[in-house]
Amino acid sequence: MFRPLSVLLLAGLLAGCAGIREARMAVPPSLSGVPEESFGQVGWGRKGEFLLGGQTVRYERGADRVSLFDSLSYGRAPLRFTWVTAAGDSNADCKAQQAELSLGVLSGAIKPWTLTCRWSGASNATLTIGQARGQAARQSREGSYQRGDLTLGLRSVHRLEGSGLALQEAVGYEFVREGQVIGSVDLSRGVPHLRRPDPRTPLGQAVTEAALALALVWEPS
Repeated sequence: MFRPLSVLLLAGLLAGCAGIREARMAVPPSLSGVPEESFGQVGWGRKGEFLLGGQTVRYERGADRVSLFDSLSYGRAPLRFTWVTAAGDSNADCKAQQAELSLGVLSGAIKPWTLTCRWSGASNATLTIGQARGQAARQSREGSYQRGDLTLGLRSVHRLEGSGLALQEAVGYEFVREGQVIGSVDLSRGVPHLRRPDPRTPLGQAVTEAALALALVWEPS
């Protein structure tokens, strides 16, 4: 996912003020003892592969925008990725989309950003996330991931560690199970950083699949 300039600038300022520690997404106490795993590489492109916990992830993605009558624009960002696990290949087919209307100097979303995913192969999960209700001034997002009887809540995070300022853009996401945050993916740094339960468990697999989708998808350009 592209990181907006304001997020990167604030992260840089906080890192400079801290002097030692890199600025990062704020995490709740329930995750403070969970180790981080970074994945991918700075400047990764439309197609490639990387390792996450010793397991291969292959991805292909894009982003484009179509304008109609110089006032209506439609953006879409397709994403496909495969997570190779001991149980088999988990294949995800995702699409982010949004539509905006411009009238002179005014513009606004007539169809806010949404991301939907469907898995096949070793997983039959689905994911849907979009703009949170009543949060038009900030790009807060919320949704859910479901795999059989297992459901995770998804919500965007807008604060960096050590800052009381809530940013408009998301700096990462939290994954919630029965009211408790059990995982997160930090997108405020050069590469994503994941905190998850044991990936050999159904809960860890669910967090991993949802985190990969949110980290890999591009914003419609």
